[in-house]
Amino acid sequence: MEIKYKISDRAKEFLAEHLPEALEAETCFAALKMLYELIDDKGFEAPKYDKLNEFGIEADEIYDEIYELNSMEE
Repeated sequence: MEIKYKISDRAKEFLAEHLPEALEAETCFAALKMLYELIDDKGFEAPKYDKLNEFGIEADEIYDEIYELNSMEE
């Protein structure tokens, strides 16, 4: 499988475990959209859902990492 956007080993491992379809995305922005939806679905603490939980914090870090790797001009 060839990933079509820049990604770190850490992000690749996270996505392989939690969101493998993002590794097959055509663009980083498609993968980021999937990751955003995952964070929205599983990344917040109950009962108020206004604060990221441990999973959400890690997923948010991965999101930022992918965004930064793919938004830099070369």
